Amino acid sequence: MCQYLIKSTMSFQTLLYSHFGKKSLQLRETLLLLSMGHMFALFNPNQVAQSLSIPVANLYRHLKGFSLYQWKCLFVRVGCSIALQEGRDTASKSDATKSRRPTISVDGTNDPRYGKLLSYCFSWWSKKHNTSIRGRNVLAITIKIGSMIIPLYIRIVSKQGRGNTDKPSYFIAMLKEILDFFDTSGVDLRKYPMDHLCSSSF
Repeated sequence: MCQYLIKSTMSFQTLLYSHFGKKSLQLRETLLLLSMGHMFALFNPNQVAQSLSIPVANLYRHLKGFSLYQWKCLFVRVGCSIALQEGRDTASKSDATKSRRPTISVDGTNDPRYGKLLSYCFSWWSKKHNTSIRGRNVLAITIKIGSMIIPLYIRIVSKQGRGNTDKPSYFIAMLKEILDFFDTSGVDLRKYPMDHLCSSSF
């Protein structure tokens, strides 16, 4: 267990320090701390701060240095980096293991939300309920490697703003970013099958 924690910590540390080296040391250490908290079922800054008996305001102050665009980049790079490593590990194993090729899936799902103060909540048509429901429309691209399902890109779709409901264009842009990441690493995802899981959006 100790070796697993050390390996995971070093992986996240390398990712954060290589892609966000221009950010402050405090921000990178805060992100690393929050990332490691997930291994101990600490899923938000408040839980981490309470567990370590530190002021939560310090964590939020450091996190303010991260823009929405950079959060998006972080999530994409984390998912793609994990998938890249898992794919390479699978390729080094037996022929039977390698024969279970990774499968890429796209899913456009309505996520019901009933709170009145939540952002990105709109009325969306739901095939499941056969009516419009209030909630968030989530567009996700995942990859299945063996028994693991790894999110590569998740985006909340808005009905406001520029090009707001053009979800096929969203998907194309998301997929291009993922392909660029893997192309840079010398892996061609285009050779793997893609499933369209379920969507009330396309």
